[in-house]
Amino acid sequence: MSEAWKVFSITILVFLGIISAVLIAFYVSRECNTNLDCGEGRYCAYNHKCYDFPADNARYVNVLPAALVIGIAIVIGAYILKGKEIGFRK
Repeated sequence: MSEAWKVFSITILVFLGIISAVLIAFYVSRECNTNLDCGEGRYCAYNHKCYDFPADNARYVNVLPAALVIGIAIVIGAYILKGKEIGFRK
């Protein structure tokens, strides 16, 4: 093996060692990797830091009246388009 190949192989090994060390340092510096790492009431975000779950400010919204209005409007519109035959006339 020539001297140039020895230098080349040593350079590649040093380069791979540096890349491995940097990747390991990035992985170790994370606060969390999954939600289980954060504890109760917290979650692991995309930036690998733990955050508290936001307060549940969502309110129950009753959509039944709006659905009934839309449904009745559709039925009335169908009767109008049919020819104004409302009811069961003969």
